[in-house]
Amino acid sequence: MSFIMSSQPPQGNQPLQPEAIIPSPSAPQESALNHVEQDASDNQKLTAAQEVTDSQELTSDGKYWPLQLYRRVKFGRIAAETNDIPASIEDALLRLKNRLLEYNQPVYIAPMAKPNLQAPDNRLLPLMDMVEGFLADDSQVMLVLGDSGAGKSTFNQHLEHVLWQGYKPGGRIPLFINLPALDRPDKEMVVEHLKSVNFSEEQIWDLKQHRQLLLICDGYDESQLTSNLHTTNLFNRPGQWNVKLFITCRTQYLGPDYRDRFAPKATSQYHRTASNLFQEAVIAPFSKEQIELYVEQFVPLIPRTWVKKDYMDKLATIPNLMDLVRNPFLLTLALEALPSVVKNNTTLSNLRVTRAELYDTFVDHWLKVNKRRLQDQTLKDKRQAFEDLLEDGFVHNGIVFQKELAWAIFQQQEGRPVVEYSNMRDKSPWKANFFGPKIERSLLRDASLLSRTGNQYRFIHRSVLEYFFSCFVWDTSKDGNEFAPHVYSEATGVSLPVTDHPLSKRSLVPEPSVIQFLAERVQMQPIFKKYLLALVELSKSDSQASMAAANAITILVRAGRHFNGADLRGIRIPGANLTGGQFDSAQLQDSDLAGVIFTKAWIRQADFTRARVDETRFGELPNLQGASWVQSCAFSSDGRFFATGLRNGNISIYDTTTWTRIRLLHGHETTVLSLAYSTTGLQLLSGWSDGTVRLWDCKSDATDRVLKEHSEEVTAVAFSPSGIQFASASADKSVRLWDTQTGTVAFVIQDFGDVSGIAYSPDGNNIASCFMYGQVRLFDTRTGLQVLSSGTSGKNRCLAYSPNGQSVVSGDIFGDLQLWEATTMMPRIKWRGHSGRVTSVEFSPNGQWIVSVSDDKTVKMWDGYAATLVSIFTGHTSCITSVAFSPDGSLIASGSMDRTVRLWEVNSVGFGLDVDGAFDSKPSVAYSPDGRFLISGSRAGVVQQHDAESGEIGLVIRRQEFRVNSVAYSSDGRQIAMGGSGGDITLWSTHTGALENTLRGHTRDVKVVAFSPCGQWIASCDKLTVRLWDARSGTFIQVISGDRLHFIRTLSFSSSGTEIAFRDYSGMVEVWNVTTGKSRMEEGGLNLWFCFVRYLPSSLQVVSCEGGKGADLWDEDGRHSRVILQHSGITIQHFAFSSCGQWIASVEGNTVHLWRSPLEERPQDWKYVLAVEGCLGVIVEIVWRPGKLEFATADVGGSTRLWRVVERFDKVVVQLVWGFGGGGSLVASGSLLDDAIGLNAINRSLLEQRRCFLQEPIVTSFYRDTVWNDIRDGSFLSNNRVAKTKISEK
Repeated sequence: MSFIMSSQPPQGNQPLQPEAIIPSPSAPQESALNHVEQDASDNQKLTAAQEVTDSQELTSDGKYWPLQLYRRVKFGRIAAETNDIPASIEDALLRLKNRLLEYNQPVYIAPMAKPNLQAPDNRLLPLMDMVEGFLADDSQVMLVLGDSGAGKSTFNQHLEHVLWQGYKPGGRIPLFINLPALDRPDKEMVVEHLKSVNFSEEQIWDLKQHRQLLLICDGYDESQLTSNLHTTNLFNRPGQWNVKLFITCRTQYLGPDYRDRFAPKATSQYHRTASNLFQEAVIAPFSKEQIELYVEQFVPLIPRTWVKKDYMDKLATIPNLMDLVRNPFLLTLALEALPSVVKNNTTLSNLRVTRAELYDTFVDHWLKVNKRRLQDQTLKDKRQAFEDLLEDGFVHNGIVFQKELAWAIFQQQEGRPVVEYSNMRDKSPWKANFFGPKIERSLLRDASLLSRTGNQYRFIHRSVLEYFFSCFVWDTSKDGNEFAPHVYSEATGVSLPVTDHPLSKRSLVPEPSVIQFLAERVQMQPIFKKYLLALVELSKSDSQASMAAANAITILVRAGRHFNGADLRGIRIPGANLTGGQFDSAQLQDSDLAGVIFTKAWIRQADFTRARVDETRFGELPNLQGASWVQSCAFSSDGRFFATGLRNGNISIYDTTTWTRIRLLHGHETTVLSLAYSTTGLQLLSGWSDGTVRLWDCKSDATDRVLKEHSEEVTAVAFSPSGIQFASASADKSVRLWDTQTGTVAFVIQDFGDVSGIAYSPDGNNIASCFMYGQVRLFDTRTGLQVLSSGTSGKNRCLAYSPNGQSVVSGDIFGDLQLWEATTMMPRIKWRGHSGRVTSVEFSPNGQWIVSVSDDKTVKMWDGYAATLVSIFTGHTSCITSVAFSPDGSLIASGSMDRTVRLWEVNSVGFGLDVDGAFDSKPSVAYSPDGRFLISGSRAGVVQQHDAESGEIGLVIRRQEFRVNSVAYSSDGRQIAMGGSGGDITLWSTHTGALENTLRGHTRDVKVVAFSPCGQWIASCDKLTVRLWDARSGTFIQVISGDRLHFIRTLSFSSSGTEIAFRDYSGMVEVWNVTTGKSRMEEGGLNLWFCFVRYLPSSLQVVSCEGGKGADLWDEDGRHSRVILQHSGITIQHFAFSSCGQWIASVEGNTVHLWRSPLEERPQDWKYVLAVEGCLGVIVEIVWRPGKLEFATADVGGSTRLWRVVERFDKVVVQLVWGFGGGGSLVASGSLLDDAIGLNAINRSLLEQRRCFLQEPIVTSFYRDTVWNDIRDGSFLSNNRVAKTKISEK
């Protein structure tokens, strides 16, 4: 459409007069203002949705438009010029410049960026400074990456504006190019764009021959390009365009080899990348300072009742919100939505704001603004249609229009966001329904969150498309749901076909963002949870409900809904994703579970009798059981074989098709420390602790060579990519490079310490080595000479080269991981990966992932570029020594001192990690005095308060750079005490989450903090002192210390609060009177480890516990004791009394043992009852719930779990009530798969290892018999009554 522009633009905020924009005679009837361009930035466009005030402009057709959007339309690429094009190039450029310079961005925050994805997050520079460097040097392409909503488009427009301000005739010409608006950006990018702004062919030719351009290319990802624009457009080649190319793209759009899509090709060798001509940058999330500056600019845009402080206080107080709004797009949403979100909410610390709620509020606000805009216009022939929309509900219709469009985009074009439509050429009825000439549709389209470039339409952001798609599934515009009748309604007696339900149309499993929106909706609207549960229930009787049910239960699991003990018999949920779901003791008999993903699910004691489980995925393969410690492992290059090196000197070879051992190689009596296959797979290399290297023939299993050049143990071996050379590293401070054919040493590389790791570069020209007390070094494999050194010393343990040769990753003895730039050995990102020594690290074959293992018994998978945690795998019970990716990248194998190799499926890692502290060690848990709440403290400084019945999180307290060691409730439940690193004890309100007091005095980390039951005292201890405080005032009272105290581990108040018992690592148990400060009992000589003291409820007697020797009950004067807990083979590491005093729960590793005193008059007679197995990590704390037979556990893997002890007649069963965090592997012990249909051999073997029953067990033990009697009829005793658990709103 053409417009004749008024010579006088409007001044300030003065409304534009009708003559300011006059449609030319050739203009179509529909105003161009109905079509907002796609390249309007996220922040810019959304910030414009303000009240109809002086920040808006009135256009010639009477429409009020937000000033930002109006200026974008008026001065952007849509507002075309007259056909009166000046002949002079400079005149044309000047006209373009003047128009663009009038464009203004009301809110702009200069972004910070890091040099590349691998750079550490604290290595930031202003992005504009980096661009200026690019413009000044010889580079030809600069790629800027950023997450969705990071502000890429905003920066591009700002950059264009700045460069035009500084433009001088004859200089470089900046051109903003919206790539999705072009038909052929890969071939005719410049020509097509210049024609769109009315440059003639003659002028275009002149520019091509004589001028240099800066092409600011926006939306590479949105245009769905995969080609190298610099190459396909022949830029900077003889006779072609002379350009610098500036490209922005979403980070999520790119794969591991993304640089090949952007880097220029060398002129002499056009198929090779010229890396010196390429730069990149990654836009960083907003810092707190940038957020504050944004808010400062945002507040004055229109009159508001809130000031800057109001916004900042809410952002800081509402849990998770400050992290959420580090994304500029979500910050804009949040600022618009916050006043409505917090309305009538006084306790902000308990308010959890979700993405869905932010989008709800913003969309409602946007549509109301546009409704008022239309009300103020004449509309002429559109007035009646508008009045009809008003009568029917304009906002409601606007939401319906957009959600139906989102649904159509997913249904008709598999979620591709750009819709192309021409009224004259496109006969597609679904497109015409939304983009055709109907007046009602035109009005709704005009008011929607859509943008248009030419004949292309799309939502302003990918997340908006996903949001409205989720709204189609669940109608948020009214209390009920239009799809509710699809599940039988007693109120209406109507039941429509379930096949019409949106959840029946397509699987949502491939759309995790949509699943997340719907999961948040479950938490916000309980009625939605009811519908989803009803769909799952319906699938039992209606096979056509299977897809809807699969989607429903996927959403429920993602929302954290537990199915522990639920009656799920006969459900049909094929293909559901139940990753991390909790199905403890669930009844799943006769269910259709084909293709279901149970990765990291909790299915302990679940009944799968006669269930369909064909193609069901458990996220793991069976463990490989060894006769000795597994010290090393390796895949053959074709993935057909897998080798493990054992401590006993043997090497086991497995067929990966069946995962059965096919060969056992004998050669030494010492440990096989390292293994490597040749690229052909015909040879296997092994390094031994006796200093020898062996080369094996894989066909004959014979030893080709035994090489004895090393004088100390061989720590690592590797084949070169070509296979003509191999290397060995040794504790004798050398790396030796060998000729594979002759077995002779080509080079001896001397290092400065015990060499612990080596890795060849992908081209084989370099080899990297690390040693325990020095740098990472690169050596030339053809000369043996050092090429590069990291320059910084460290205690590195292992390393690996990335497949593209650009990075090296190393792991050290402190648990840190470090990424290095391979061409310079400059450090990129360093992060704490483990709590123990990193023993092995590897890149995935495509370079996308890094996997690391550690003495802390965990396997962790990281993003190979951003170094963010992707998944954690737990299950090993001892230190992990080695790790390897399968050649196709689908499996991770980890070997451990627990004599197993565990096999993890990489493509089953689930939805990712987004739960606060989900994998942080939680060393402390505590119940509130009334038992209603449970708090857990993590090493990451996060304390969470859970509802004890449901596990739902309420209060969240965060302390940056603080490690929580202990948490406790005050006797009235109004305060939480937190002790940990630094020596401070902080007291927090459980009502508001506010910090109320800080107790200072400890000079070391606080190990334990406790309130006295009387509420008068707080006791705390570090490793050498115990301090007593007044609980009300926080005043320090006294300190208990002395030479006899050594590493105090635990303390406990008596029930009256008048005494404290504590125990140190030296074996000393003391009981002190808090009023006199004198000791009345001292006992020494106990075992150093696993010794704790607890007061017996309602008694002054003290119980102390020594590992391996039961627990001792001491009399009041401390002179006599007797063993009260003793059972063959059980080590007691922690224990706790129930509030009734009749039960003790003790801990051994990841197992809980229950003990019971059958006689109240003889509480010292304790009998062993049963063991509760299945916890993923070592349990570090256990507490009983007041007034209930329930206990909570916390483990090093980050999980908090609540267990219920159920007594039924003379039998006892322990059932999981809920769990939170730490789902690192499958838990399936005690499950029954009798007559399960389609169970393949590999899954059968896996489940057998997890102690499942593959046929109904004969009564072989009291425990199993009890479990299955209860599971079969679904009965559990609760509050002295028998109740049956079904699918319900629990």
